[in-house]
Amino acid sequence: MRALVSFLVGAATAAIAILLHQSLPPLGVAASIAVTYCAIWGIGRHYQSRLLKWVSAFGWIIVILRGSSFGVGQELLVQGDGAGSTLLLLGTFTVLIAVAARN
Repeated sequence: MRALVSFLVGAATAAIAILLHQSLPPLGVAASIAVTYCAIWGIGRHYQSRLLKWVSAFGWIIVILRGSSFGVGQELLVQGDGAGSTLLLLGTFTVLIAVAARN
């Protein structure tokens, strides 16, 4: 059950990051990255498990990759502009740093 909750928190955080990164471009990306770090770090803090941080990070990466690939109607949620590229690059680094951080 804890693994499912961790996965869903990671997926929900990625959905929030995808929707937030295009609003007010510099602040939206910064808020998305901050929320991502806090959520994954919080999972580790709450459950005292680095493995569950990895599960949460996996959920985050799955949703971000799906948002950055073309959908059925050829739409993109994470575009290849500056904000989208920053979210993909810094977001992935942030997820890895959050997993590596101490509980």
